Amino acid sequence: MSISTSSAAFVPFEGQQPVTLCDGAHQWPVDFTSTDCRTVLLKDVDPQGKTLWVEIPVNLSEQQLQALTPPLALFLYAKASSRAYFNDVLLGENGKPGNKVTEIPGAMDSHFYLPEGLLKMGKNRLVLHLSAQQGWLTLTRPLHFIGIGGFADPRQHLQQYSELGLVLLGVLLTGLVYFSVRSITPSQRSNHLLLVLMCLFSAVQLFAEMSRGLLGYAYPIHDIRLLTITLMSLGFGVCLLVFIAGQFARHHALHWIYAGILVTLGALWLLDSFDARTTAATFFPAFFAAIITVRFWWRTRSDQGGFSALALSLFILCMILTADYFHETLYFVFVSLLLGYLFIQQALESNRQELRQQQDNERIARLSFRLEQGQQQARPALLTLKSAGKIDKLNTAEIAYCQAAKDYSEIHLLNGQQHLYSGTLKSLEAELPSTFLRVHRSFLVNLEQIRRLSSATPDSTNASLILSNGQTVPVSRRLVPAVRSAVADKPDFGAD
Repeated sequence: MSISTSSAAFVPFEGQQPVTLCDGAHQWPVDFTSTDCRTVLLKDVDPQGKTLWVEIPVNLSEQQLQALTPPLALFLYAKASSRAYFNDVLLGENGKPGNKVTEIPGAMDSHFYLPEGLLKMGKNRLVLHLSAQQGWLTLTRPLHFIGIGGFADPRQHLQQYSELGLVLLGVLLTGLVYFSVRSITPSQRSNHLLLVLMCLFSAVQLFAEMSRGLLGYAYPIHDIRLLTITLMSLGFGVCLLVFIAGQFARHHALHWIYAGILVTLGALWLLDSFDARTTAATFFPAFFAAIITVRFWWRTRSDQGGFSALALSLFILCMILTADYFHETLYFVFVSLLLGYLFIQQALESNRQELRQQQDNERIARLSFRLEQGQQQARPALLTLKSAGKIDKLNTAEIAYCQAAKDYSEIHLLNGQQHLYSGTLKSLEAELPSTFLRVHRSFLVNLEQIRRLSSATPDSTNASLILSNGQTVPVSRRLVPAVRSAVADKPDFGAD
C-alpha cells in the first residue's frame, strides 16, 4: 500500500538517502563514528530479527520549512517497534524496541509529535532506535515511509480512495449473496459456486488491503495481513482458471488446471516480494484462462469464446500496465468488471439452458399427450358421476369441455347435454386424462375437440377456442402460447 502525502505539505525522506547504521547494543547517546557503524541507503535498513540505531541527516530548506504548517509530526510506517530522537530530543516510543524478550511490538503505522521550534533550517538529525523481533515473515522492504508533515492520524495517509473501496466491497458482497442464492438450484450449481468463491476471495482480499488504513494494528499482524492477501489472490486466480477451463477446455480441463496451478505455485516459490507474489497468484491463472479462451475461439469462432478471450486479455493487460500499483483499489475495479462480465455470461447461459429445458419439457408434454391420446382412443377412460343416489359412467371422449360453477363443475358433452360434477374444477382435472387442458381458470377443454384458436381482439380480453361441435371456450391471454403449443401438431387445427 502506497503512502499518500497529497493532502498536506510533506517532507519525505528518500530511500536513496545515505544513513548511518549501528548495532542495537549501543546506548543513548550513540556514537555513530564508532568502527562498528556503517553507511547504508535508507531503503536498505532492516530491523527484522535484530535491534538497530539509525542516524538520518535531515536538511531543510527555508521553502520546506515555510511549507510545513504546525502542529507537526514525524511519520514512520515500518514493520518495527521504534524510539525517535530529533536533534537529540526524545520524541517518543512506538511500542518498545529491544531483544526478543524485552521488545513490545509497536504499531505498523505511527507518528511522533514534533514540538514547535525543534526544526531548524539547514542541518537537522533524526535518530531511530528500531527492532522487529516478533514477526513471522521476512520482508524485503520493512521500512515503508519516513517523513515530516502536519500532525494527523497516520492512517489518513494510507486510505486512498477509501470510499471507492467500500463501494467495491459492497459490490463484491452483493455478488456473493446473489451467486449463493443461484447456487441453491441444481442448474449450473458448480459454476455459481465458483463465482461465489471468487466474490468471497476478492472481498476478503479487499478488506485485508483496506484494513491497514481502516483499523491500524501492531506490526506482527502485518504478516497475517500479507499472507491473507496473497492466499485470497491465489484463491481467486485458481477459481477463475477452473471456471474458464470447465466452460471452454471440455475434456482437457484438468490438464489446463493442473498446469496453471503448478506454474503459479512455482512462481510464488521463486519470488521474494509479497507484492510480486500477490500479482503472480492472479496473473498466471488468468493468463492460462486467457489462452484457453483464445484457443477455444480460434477453433470454434464462437461469440462466447471471443468475448471471454477479449475480457481476460484486457484484464491481463491492465495488470501489466498497472503493475507498480496493482494492489491498490484499481485492481478491485478490474476484478469487479471481470466478475460483472462473468455474471452476464452466466446469466445468458442460464437463460439458454432454461430455454432448452422449456423446449425439452414441451417435447415431453407433446409425447405424453400423444401417448394419452392413443390410449384414450384404444380404451376410452370413464368418469364416475354420483348424483341423487345413482352412479353414472361418462366416456371422457364424449366431453367437450368443463366449466367451474362455484363448488361444483359443469360437464358439457359434444351432443349438448350437461352433467353436474360434485367437486371443484381442480379435483375434476385430476380425474380426467391428460388430453384435457386447463385453458382458463374456469374452463377445462378436451384437446381432441379443438378445431380453431381465435386470437383476442380489442373488444375481447381473452382469446377463444372453437370446438368441433361449434361451441366456444374462452382462453386466458397468458395461456395462449401454451394452448397453441399443445395443439400445434393437430392436423385439423387452425388459428387466426
